[in-house]
Amino acid sequence: MNVTVKGLTELLIKNNILKFGEFTLKSGKKSWFYIDLRLIPSFPETFSYVIGCYTKLLKEIDHFDALAGVAVGGIPFSSVLGYEFKVPSLIVRTQSKEHGLKKLVEGHVKQDSRVVLVDDLVTTGSSKIPGIIALRESNFKVDEIIVLVDRSQGDLGELNELDINLISFCTIEEIFKAALKLSENLVSKDTKEIISSNL
Repeated sequence: MNVTVKGLTELLIKNNILKFGEFTLKSGKKSWFYIDLRLIPSFPETFSYVIGCYTKLLKEIDHFDALAGVAVGGIPFSSVLGYEFKVPSLIVRTQSKEHGLKKLVEGHVKQDSRVVLVDDLVTTGSSKIPGIIALRESNFKVDEIIVLVDRSQGDLGELNELDINLISFCTIEEIFKAALKLSENLVSKDTKEIISSNL
């Protein structure tokens, strides 16, 4: 499958996964756009395309023994990719459960395995840190994280401190630039003006 940022952007906008307007984020901050990649599995065509995007990223990595999906956003992708690449797939929580075995890492993979972390997007990378540390404490080698969208704008201090290599399909800025090239049936003139003024 030939995947492109423009093709991805078109699907994200068409399915209302990426919206433009005025939104209040969880932090209370205002934003002129909202992207909810957790909706992707609800749209089979888009899900298939996105798996193609992740597949391209994984083929850039020389060798890996297993994948670990970051809860919740990364799990659907890591599960399908594990099946496609015929490698085990783990689940990594951002915080341990209050009951049961209270584990951060769920699944069974032999120690010393090289594990690639999978998530939908990255902003600061801070939510990935507990999972990375938990995987390393379980004697797994973790050097890479793959994401569909990088929202960090280069601010990844904590991931850099842990020597994690971030591999993303595209940045949020590349998505905005691709949106400007789409037809006005998909992205209105007014919306394009909003995007241009915020780039």
